[in-house]
Amino acid sequence: MGKAEECAAYFKGRPVYRKVFQKVRAKYESLGHMGGKVILTNLSLEEKRQLGGFLQKDYTENRTITVSVERLEKCLNESRFSEVTLENLLETYFGQKLSVKKEEKEKEAEKQRIFFENLLEMYKHTYMGKWLENTLKEKKKGYDLIFQQYRENPVNLRELVKNISCATEEVFRNSYKNKMLLPVFAAKATGNPHYFDAGTTAEKFLLYILEFYFPQEKLCEMLEVEQKNQIFYKAGILKDDLSNDVLAFGIRGWKDDGSLHEGIDGFFRAGEPVRLTLRTLGKIKNMEAVEKNIYLLENPAAFSVFTEKNSDCAAVCVNGQPRLSVLLLLDMLKESHRFFYNGDFDPEGLLIAQSLKERYGEKLILWNYSRELYEKYLSDVILNENRLKKLGKVSLPELQEIKACMMEMKKAVYQEKMLENAVFLCRN
Repeated sequence: MGKAEECAAYFKGRPVYRKVFQKVRAKYESLGHMGGKVILTNLSLEEKRQLGGFLQKDYTENRTITVSVERLEKCLNESRFSEVTLENLLETYFGQKLSVKKEEKEKEAEKQRIFFENLLEMYKHTYMGKWLENTLKEKKKGYDLIFQQYRENPVNLRELVKNISCATEEVFRNSYKNKMLLPVFAAKATGNPHYFDAGTTAEKFLLYILEFYFPQEKLCEMLEVEQKNQIFYKAGILKDDLSNDVLAFGIRGWKDDGSLHEGIDGFFRAGEPVRLTLRTLGKIKNMEAVEKNIYLLENPAAFSVFTEKNSDCAAVCVNGQPRLSVLLLLDMLKESHRFFYNGDFDPEGLLIAQSLKERYGEKLILWNYSRELYEKYLSDVILNENRLKKLGKVSLPELQEIKACMMEMKKAVYQEKMLENAVFLCRN
C-alpha cells in the first residue's frame, strides 16, 4: 500500500472526513485551486472528536465548525503523511481526478506553464535547473511538493528555488569533501542558519536534489533520520557531527595526508575502545585492523564483554540499527577485512543482520546463527504478535532456521547471554 492509499484509508476510518472532503472538493472545483474554508453543522460528538484528533483542536463545544483548507494542508504536512498532497489525497479518497471549470482550468494551466518555463530558463545551466527539468519531466521525487508550493504561493516558491540553487552550487563549489555543519552551510548559502532545519520545506527540497546528484545505497531497515544523514554526508554536510558515533576496538586510522591519526592510535596502543564521531571519520582516509577478521556486535554490553575476553581482536559495536557512523567505518574497512556479525535473536535483530548482509555480501559472515544456540539460551521474553509480524520481512536463507524457531517458540534470545559460550572466542 502506497502512502496516498494509506492516508486515504486513515481518513476513511474516520467518517466525518467524507463530509469535509466533499466540501473541499466542491471548493476546488469552483476556485480552480485548493483554498477557502468549509463549514460543518449538526455534527455528533463522535464526529467532532474525529475531526479534532487530526486537526489538533477541540471542537466538542462548537455548534458550527469552520475548517480552513490551509489548516487541513498544514496538519497533513506535519503528519506522517507529509509527502501526500491534499489534491493527491482527495483523488485517492474518491477514486477519481479532481476537475475545475474548463475556462478557469485552461487559464490556470497557461499561467502555470509560463511560470515554470521562466523558472527553467532562469536556472538553465545550474544544478538546480537540471534537477528541476528532470523532476518536472519524469515526475520524480519532489514533483508533488513543487506544485503544492506553487499553488500556495508562486512568489515564495521562486524565492525557495533561488535559495536552494545557491545551496546546491555551494555543495559543488566545496567539492563535497570538506565537511561542514548543516547550520554553518545554511548560513553560508542563504544567510539563515536555520533555513534547512528538520521538517522544513527547504530541507525536503534540498534532500530531493542531493539524492538526485548523490544516489545512495539504502538498507531496507535503515532509519529515515540515518538515510538523511547519509545523503547530507555524501554532499559534504554534517547534520549530526558529534552524537552520531561508533565504538571500535583494535583499529587504526590514517588521515588524508597519509599520516597516522595519533588520537585513534593512542586507544589502539592502550588496548581500549575508541569512540569515533562523524567529525573524526570525516577526516580519515583509511582505516585498518591488525587482523583480517573484524567482529561486529549488536549491543554495547556484548561489545564490552567480547573485547575484554579477546584483547587481541578487532571489533565494532553496531549498537542496534546501524547509524551513518557505523556504515562509514565498515565501508572503509570492507576492502581489506572480513566481518563476523552477531546480534540478538529477535525479529529486530534478524532484520539488522539481514540488512548488513545485503550491504556487505560475501564480506560479512553471520556468526553463530544456529538452532542449538537459540534453544540453549532461550529467554523469558515472549514476542507479541506485532513483533512476530516483522519476521515476514526476513528473507535471507541463512536466517530461515532461526526465524522458524522464533515463530514456533515465540521467544527471544539475547546476545549478552550467548557470549558465555566458547564459540564466541575470536579466530584470527
